Amino acid sequence: MSFLELPLELRLIIYEYAAVEGAAVTIGACELTGTGPDLVHRQYGDKRAPLPGLPPLHEPVILEGYSSRLLSISDPARIDVSSAPRPQDYLGETHHSTLSSLFLLNHQVHAELSTHFRVKNNRKTSLFIQFPLGLHVFKTKCPDFFRQARSIHIAGSYPKSVTAEQPLHLEQLAHLVSATLGKAPRYPIEKLEARIYFPGNDSYPRVWDDSSPASVILRNVCGGFIDMEVARGRHGTGIYVSVRPHPEHKRVISTVWRRLVEGDSGQPDCGDWAVDKQWPEWNTEFTPSSPLP
Repeated sequence: MSFLELPLELRLIIYEYAAVEGAAVTIGACELTGTGPDLVHRQYGDKRAPLPGLPPLHEPVILEGYSSRLLSISDPARIDVSSAPRPQDYLGETHHSTLSSLFLLNHQVHAELSTHFRVKNNRKTSLFIQFPLGLHVFKTKCPDFFRQARSIHIAGSYPKSVTAEQPLHLEQLAHLVSATLGKAPRYPIEKLEARIYFPGNDSYPRVWDDSSPASVILRNVCGGFIDMEVARGRHGTGIYVSVRPHPEHKRVISTVWRRLVEGDSGQPDCGDWAVDKQWPEWNTEFTPSSPLP
């Protein structure tokens, strides 16, 4: 007996088990390096095309599991296409949502999932999203990961100069926050974390600009325990925003300031602060950063 000959009720149970993702998924984009012909083949060979919205010579990466390298600012992940000719050869096999793959199987499965299937509220997956390019990859390549997300963790850098894509990335961040922690969220989660680094010794005022990621998060959280840490240093500023749902949809905000030590001899590299050393482990409650010397 083939799978499609099974009773619909049994197929729906199988769909439910198949749709549950792993404990962590990391989403971002990598710069491509290598020789000219290899770069062209990587992006356009076998009827491929670059993902619109990414910078030139960048490729979306969706990984099952946690990858601090994909989130790194100081040592960003790159793909040498001359030594890694196939996309799945880098950082482990490229992972796509099981649910989105099921939708693509055939018309009957697509119709059954669309009409009868509802993912139960047994969210177990933590999403680790590179800022800002990972937001674009998430929105365009795997938005159905919302259905399995228990928590969302964002890490990255906010550039000094305004880019053409910046409004789009901030709009995607606003959508993510409102969908998970807004008024009557469609995909409620247990916790949102964002660790954003602002490079430059004059970066502190930019943290509080109306268009900064911190301001976008605050505007789109309708109720929650909002804990913020601001780390100020000689070479840059980091802001850590932690948001947990409030049972009465109230906004409770606390902010602390810390010193950021980085960039000089014997100190962490600039931007290392953005990737939490505890990840992929995290606590439902707010956990302050360890005080710096």
